[in-house]
Amino acid sequence: MKKITCIAVSALVLILFLSSYSYQKTVSSNKPDKNKENYSDILVQSPMTVSNNDLFPVNGKHQYLRLRMAKGKYYEDWNPGAYQGTLLEGYFIIELADEFGNTIAKTDLSTIYKERLIFNSSFEFQFDDYNDDGDLDFTIGQYTSNNGRDYKLFTLREDGKIEVLPIRDYSSLFISKATGYYSTKLTKIDNVTFNIEYYDNIKGKNSEDVYKWNGKEFVKD
Repeated sequence: MKKITCIAVSALVLILFLSSYSYQKTVSSNKPDKNKENYSDILVQSPMTVSNNDLFPVNGKHQYLRLRMAKGKYYEDWNPGAYQGTLLEGYFIIELADEFGNTIAKTDLSTIYKERLIFNSSFEFQFDDYNDDGDLDFTIGQYTSNNGRDYKLFTLREDGKIEVLPIRDYSSLFISKATGYYSTKLTKIDNVTFNIEYYDNIKGKNSEDVYKWNGKEFVKD
């Protein structure tokens, strides 16, 4: 009888022990993992760079010129169209930085573009000097139609600021034949003159325009 009682007590103790262990394991598994950080769906901790340009091969300076989205949204659209893919849409800045990443100058493009800019790929600025003043010039383009894109012409001043190079009667240039989608070189005729090629809907074919610097602005020749 004593033997049966001992066996029963031992079995009861074992059951209580296993029940306690199972409960502790369940509670432990339901506790949040302190090693895992709480994130939103996508966490962005700095402006997003769409164009990063090393200036040393261009002007011998250990500097970088960057086009960065300061405010906007990142999303994807895989439907066929002009903006298919991964997209950055918003308001951008151009930042000149030294080789250590320290900002030298910053230009807010929202003072130049009234609409939001959209890019679906990274790219590099294509530099040249179109008015023979020694400063680097470059274009930034945006989609207009299947026949071409609108490009604004910018210049990088010695102090690092970005300015628009004025073109009389035009805020931008519609170009069909380009060397790059978001930045293109212009075809130079001489040190202060360039031409562009664009599709003329009225003529139904490509046409050319020539622009010449007069000391203050480019004028259609």
